[in-house]
Amino acid sequence: MKKTRNILMALFCGFLLVAAALYVCGEFLQLDMTIWVSPSRGVQFVCSTLMILLTIGLLPLSLRLFKFKPVSADLLRRKAPALARWGTIRLVCMGMLLVVNTFLYYAFGFEASYGYLAVVALLCMPFVVPTMGRCESEVKDPPTAPEGASVVQQPEDDAIVSPSVDERGTSVDERGAERAI
Repeated sequence: MKKTRNILMALFCGFLLVAAALYVCGEFLQLDMTIWVSPSRGVQFVCSTLMILLTIGLLPLSLRLFKFKPVSADLLRRKAPALARWGTIRLVCMGMLLVVNTFLYYAFGFEASYGYLAVVALLCMPFVVPTMGRCESEVKDPPTAPEGASVVQQPEDDAIVSPSVDERGTSVDERGAERAI
C-alpha cells in the first residue's frame, strides 16, 4: 500500500509542479507562450468550449470516481493494484485539466476563462490528496449493520407530541406529563 501511495503522491506533486512551473514562466519570466497557438478567434472559441465542457464533466467524475459500484468493487477486491489504477486515472484527469488550462491561459494571452478553469481544478485537488489514511480508507470494507438490525428513529425531546386523554379526563402526553383539560 505504501508503494501505491508513493506513486500516487509523486503523480499528484508532479502535476502541481508542472502547473507551478507554467505559472512562474508566464508571470515572472514573462515567456511568450502565444506562439504555440493560432491567433484565430475560431480556434480560441473551440478550445474554450472544449475545455469548459471537459472541466465541467471530468472534475465531478474524478471526485466521485471511487463511489461507482464497479470501481468500489474492484477496490475492495484487489486493494493496492486497483487503487494504483483508479487513483492514477483520477489524478491524471484532474492534473491534466489543471496543466492544460494553465497553459492555455498563457498561450491565449491571459484569457480569463482558462485561468478560472485552472483555479477550479486547483481547488479540487486537495480533495484527492493521496495520503496514507485516505488510501487505506478507499480500499477498506464499509461497515455493515448486524444481521436483522434495523434503524429506529427516536423522537426528539422537543418534538410535538399528541396528547391522549385518560379515564379521569386528564390529558397525558407521551412523556407522562399530566395536564388538566
